[in-house]
This record gives sequence, C-alpha cells and structure tokens, in this order.
Amino acid sequence: MRRALTFAVLSAITIATTACGSAADSADGPRHSSPGQHPLTEEQLTKALPDGNELVGFTTVPQSLALLEAEDVVTTDKPACRPIADMMSVRPKHVRRAMVWATIKPDNAPPEATPGSLTLTSHAVEEAEAWMAEIRKALAGCSQFTATSERGWTHRFSVRPLPSAKVGDDSVTYLLTNPLAPEAGGNAVTVVRTGGSFATYLMSSDKGQPPPVPASIAKHQHRKLQTASTGSE
Repeated sequence: MRRALTFAVLSAITIATTACGSAADSADGPRHSSPGQHPLTEEQLTKALPDGNELVGFTTVPQSLALLEAEDVVTTDKPACRPIADMMSVRPKHVRRAMVWATIKPDNAPPEATPGSLTLTSHAVEEAEAWMAEIRKALAGCSQFTATSERGWTHRFSVRPLPSAKVGDDSVTYLLTNPLAPEAGGNAVTVVRTGGSFATYLMSSDKGQPPPVPASIAKHQHRKLQTASTGSE
C-alpha cells in the first residue's frame, strides 16, 4: 500500500468528496470529557487500531507509512471551511498529538475497489471538543471551497451534510465531493470523538455515493478507545 492513500489523495484525486451533516451521540448534544485526560500516545492508538477481520464485514490493514507528511499542508480559500480542510492537513489549527491509520474495505467489495481508511488521532480534550464544534459549524455554512496543498495540488470541493450515527461523545458525518469527478461518488467521512481522540472513517467509492461507516463499527471502535483512555489515566 503506497503512501498516496491519504485523505488528500483519496478525496482530491482518486474520488470526489461531498461533506455531510452531523449528529451527536445523545439528544442532549455532545458529551464533555474530563479536561485532565492525557492524550493517547502513538503506542496506545496502535493497540486500539483494529486488524484483520475484527470489524465485522470489513477487512482492516494497519499501515506503517505516515498518512500525512511535511508537505501535506493544506489551506483553503474560505476561512469558514478550514475545520473541514484541516482534516486533510498535517498542520491543522488544533494540533494532533499522535496519529495511526489502517485501510478499511468491505468484505464484499471487488478486489480492484479503492479501500477507505480509518484514522485514530489524539488531542488535548479541549482541542478535540473545539475542533468537533468547528466542524459542525462549518458543515452548516460551508457548501464549497478550494483546497491547496504544498504537495502541489489544488482542488475544488463541494460539501453537504448527511445524517450521522449517534455514537461516541460526539460525531459528525460528511460527504466530500470533487465536482471535476462526477462519475465518482465521493468520500463519506465520519468523525467520532472519544474523549480527546478521534476515529475518522473515510469510506470511498469508485462509482456512486458510498454509505457512511456502519454505526456498529463506530461503536466498537469507540469502546476500544474508551478502554485505551481508561488505561492511560
């Protein structure tokens, strides 16, 4: 698996991406976490990353190559859309403390199908909560933006909200689409916050809109991150 399987490449080159709406885990809205919780380390995130057929209906393959490199600095022409563009950037407003990732592919997908990705990142709790709130606000007012990467690409994206599974301490789901690739269905992105950690699912499709990650998968990963966080305190 080559390093090009990053958020930037999957959403900007392989397929188009359209952003989707958000929903919280409970009717009362996002759950706040203890500000004293330490961000998970790369080792802890790696242990929480699924492998093989752990996720029912999917095959995951942990990746050793970095998902984002130094040149993957992404900026946008619209400041209001930055929280979404930052998901593709190695230098987001809210700093990641650690990051690990795996490819994820439905077991019934054809061999040639482009895999999606599951990324686990850790943050200070306050930073994670703030970023999620900003993504939610951006999805309400950002319908299109142009993103430029220091890697050398510039792409126009369309954004529209989708319903999100009620999972985690907070969650959002969005479909990000490149208007220049109308034959592709885009990337369905689901971000689930567990304390100060994000589990970000990018579900791809070479043709037609991909479904978001199933709620059962997101809940399983949420529990694994909860366990990792409890052990870190």
